[in-house]
Amino acid sequence: MDDIDRLLAIEAIELVKARYFYGLDHKDWDLWRREVWAPDARLEVPEVGEVYEPLEKIIEAVSHDVGDQISVHHGHMPIIEFTSDTEAKVLWAMEDRLYRTPEFPLYDGSTYLHGFGHYHETYVKLGVGWRLKSTRLSRLRVEMANVSSDKGGWA
Repeated sequence: MDDIDRLLAIEAIELVKARYFYGLDHKDWDLWRREVWAPDARLEVPEVGEVYEPLEKIIEAVSHDVGDQISVHHGHMPIIEFTSDTEAKVLWAMEDRLYRTPEFPLYDGSTYLHGFGHYHETYVKLGVGWRLKSTRLSRLRVEMANVSSDKGGWA
């Protein structure tokens, strides 16, 4: 991979992650299918003991788990290491805010989560472009609380 190909691959991987966040925050599961995930993908969230694979099970589980959630996700400062011309390991610093209604609380009963941590990911280049192959979320800090809807939690 020459320098130009490497820069184009970096841009493509960053765009996949941007679509991941947009798709999750807007519950656009078709976008996830078309432009984010590899068909044999894996999603791991150790803090809640969940591992989902392949793609259709990821979408089924996540679309159910987020329920009525409003979320805001940010990914920052990717560290991208190409392991071949068609594979990369990426570490993203992340921050997320999750807002839930009392009718669909988070795993501990809270309605608000503010998390900080990292996504540990692998990407593969397929015929349709770069796609997310695996992701594992590790949070360094989590702030959870009960927030009422009259304090800006829901539109």
